[in-house]
Amino acid sequence: MPSVETRYDVFLSHNRRQKNWVRHLVALLREQGLRVFFDEDSISPGEDTVTALESAIEASESLVLVLSRSSVFSKWVAFETTLRLYEDPTGTLRRLIPILVEPVDRTLIRLSVRRLDAVDLTDPRTREREFLHFLSSLGLGSRLNLRLPPWPEVSGVEELHVADLRSVTDWGMTGEQLLDRLIDLDYQMFAGLTPEQEGHTAQWAPVFMDHPDTWRLLITPSNEIVGYWHFVPLFDEDFDLAVRGLLHDSEITPDRIRLFELPGRYPIYFVSFGLLPRYRRTKAYKLLLESLFDVVRSLAADGIVIDQVCANAFTPSGEAMCKTFGMSPITPHSDKGKVFLSRMSDILAKDVCRQFSNAPLP
Repeated sequence: MPSVETRYDVFLSHNRRQKNWVRHLVALLREQGLRVFFDEDSISPGEDTVTALESAIEASESLVLVLSRSSVFSKWVAFETTLRLYEDPTGTLRRLIPILVEPVDRTLIRLSVRRLDAVDLTDPRTREREFLHFLSSLGLGSRLNLRLPPWPEVSGVEELHVADLRSVTDWGMTGEQLLDRLIDLDYQMFAGLTPEQEGHTAQWAPVFMDHPDTWRLLITPSNEIVGYWHFVPLFDEDFDLAVRGLLHDSEITPDRIRLFELPGRYPIYFVSFGLLPRYRRTKAYKLLLESLFDVVRSLAADGIVIDQVCANAFTPSGEAMCKTFGMSPITPHSDKGKVFLSRMSDILAKDVCRQFSNAPLP
């Protein structure tokens, strides 16, 4: 097999929450003459993102993996890491270099990365030595006049991170156990909710477990679920009922949900987006929204495009959120709430969303 020409010395894999620090790192490495792939300026407008990443990773001498609580749940970071591990599964070529920029539960880090010697920048007493050792591994160790970048800042929401199906499985939790916790959470988040409006565990458990890319959880280090979002891709006739305010959440069963894992355009009905009252802070909402738009972007890259978005705003706060994202009120719900409608492309184009997502517009 012919060798691939090396076009980059370093490929930087990171989550957008570390973007500011990564910019400083890119500047330092480039000042020292290294060729660095940085998604912000190395992918041309209109270029296919997946193809560009695959090509750049293949043509990079080293992949530097910036590890943080948010990056361990990022599908893009996982994708980039998998490509490099495929090329060097035993780590003998030392082409994958993890940099730990904030404390992370080691069980959340994939085993193939966990066994590698990571550059640990979390301890103020040793991080300068660790960073200089990292630079030495890139061939910059003999340069004594390096201007070190500012140290990474710990994520704003220190006590919270996003969880998905992998986390639930690691906890040994069944779908029924997960839904017992989420239903209890709903009654705490939404005042006046009735069992007829909520539905029940046996109804919702297969919906969640069959479609893991339609939800994310916000959890504490002790794995307490404090918030989540969830949507369902409905068949056209049921989506029409939702738009007309005639669909009740307790009626949503697995047979009314489209297979969401195949390329295509899908209308979705937002079932829930909420946080426990004591966690309703800007940074917690931001973390949930980032996870939502990460999923939207990842799905779009696989050809799974969300088209129309419908939501029943059950509370005044829900109405405010729908209005914030430019959704239009359509009709009162036949039971409780107000139905809103929009296109995902219009939501993504709103200024409030641009900070969260680079998702291609449907």
